[in-house]
Amino acid sequence: MSTQDLNLVQRCVAQESGAWDEFVRRTRSAIYRGATVALRKFRVSDKESIENAYQQVYVELLRDGGKVLRTYRGESELEGWVSVIAMRTAYRLMRQRGPEAALPELLPAAPTPAPGENAEQSEFLNRLDAAFRRLDAREAALLRLSYYEQMSYKEIAAALGMPLNSVSPLLIRAKEKLKKYLE
Repeated sequence: MSTQDLNLVQRCVAQESGAWDEFVRRTRSAIYRGATVALRKFRVSDKESIENAYQQVYVELLRDGGKVLRTYRGESELEGWVSVIAMRTAYRLMRQRGPEAALPELLPAAPTPAPGENAEQSEFLNRLDAAFRRLDAREAALLRLSYYEQMSYKEIAAALGMPLNSVSPLLIRAKEKLKKYLE
């Protein structure tokens, strides 16, 4: 537990002079990192989207008189806490975009393991990405909307313009096809 972090947040909530500047200085890299990681899952890496998510985190923290900021209890490191908020904010921003005509791919290419990521995991992600590329657009969209964006069948049907009773059988077939491609 970090009493220093909790003290800083309490000073921000009280709108103490200089507290917000210190908060931004201390959290900017964690927020940027969290937003970047989340957007990478949507294959979004342009500076504008990252900057938009980055700024939106601060808006979320201050909205309604600092409602989100007030939830920090000091039970975890401040940087980790804001990083999670940044990821959730970026995910929400991407879900609000809604499905596009050409949905972004599910997984980023991973030619080399990221720091802390072992080669076996990287190899599996590359195989999964390649299998996804072999699916037709509708199958990939069904899987992405169902598992990645966690939409209900009703939401998927509306997003893809298909009858509700078609979602489940098509999703089952898409999963079977993906499994076959992974074998």
